[in-house]
Amino acid sequence: MTKKNTELESGKIKINDDVYATIVTMTALDTKGIHHMSSTFNDGVNTFFRRKSDHEGVKISFNDEGAISVTLYVCIQYGYRIPDVVLRLQERIKTALVSYTEIEVQTIDVVVQDIIFDDLVTPQQP
Repeated sequence: MTKKNTELESGKIKINDDVYATIVTMTALDTKGIHHMSSTFNDGVNTFFRRKSDHEGVKISFNDEGAISVTLYVCIQYGYRIPDVVLRLQERIKTALVSYTEIEVQTIDVVVQDIIFDDLVTPQQP
């Protein structure tokens, strides 16, 4: 399945963008080395004018064929190798999206906004 809206014999399946954002957020927060999601400028503007989003730091878009692209903004815990954490995060998000929704994943872009030192951990060896 590539499209977020699917028609079956028994009816239509429509998946709201918030569902995809929830899957991305929960997977990210459950990934070792991710401290928290980070907000973007648009998140701050949206919070000022509306309620706070439960999916802060996640942007979802779809191409013409219905494949999903995700951009997420994260803060990483000090002591973790950034490339390793990001690669693991991308793999886990793709697996989660495909297994829960069967959607085709086009891209998963990760923007590391900060390194957090408050939960000091021993640096991991390669």
